[in-house]
Amino acid sequence: MKNNQEGMVLVLVLLVLLAAIIIGIAVMRSTTIEARIAGNERAYKRDFYTAESAGNYAVANFDAFASSTVINMNTTYPLSPPVGSMISSATISVQMTLTGTSPVGEGTSATQVTTNYYKIISNINNQNIEIGVWKNFPTQ
Repeated sequence: MKNNQEGMVLVLVLLVLLAAIIIGIAVMRSTTIEARIAGNERAYKRDFYTAESAGNYAVANFDAFASSTVINMNTTYPLSPPVGSMISSATISVQMTLTGTSPVGEGTSATQVTTNYYKIISNINNQNIEIGVWKNFPTQ
């Protein structure tokens, strides 16, 4: 008596091939999603570090800006980054939020100086960096 199971091998090979195709498709989808995540993270970090660089530029050039601009309380003033630089696409603004005496331990006399607190806000693609700056001015 001969068993007629020659077609069973073909069915098993087709099932193994189908399982390999399904696993391959799942791996490709996972790889595509991971590549998107990595691209989004790269863009996020680029924007964050650009905003941070713009804030550092503003702090480095703050003395020149504060001495050439009359800054009123709670008014936002734009500060222009250099054209053609990496930070030229960022927006930088300065806002004076507090005026009074210098912080404790500053080493200045409250009767000799007036201290203003400024917020420097740099923004690019919804990445905001806020930096606080204390500036002392001689009392008039």
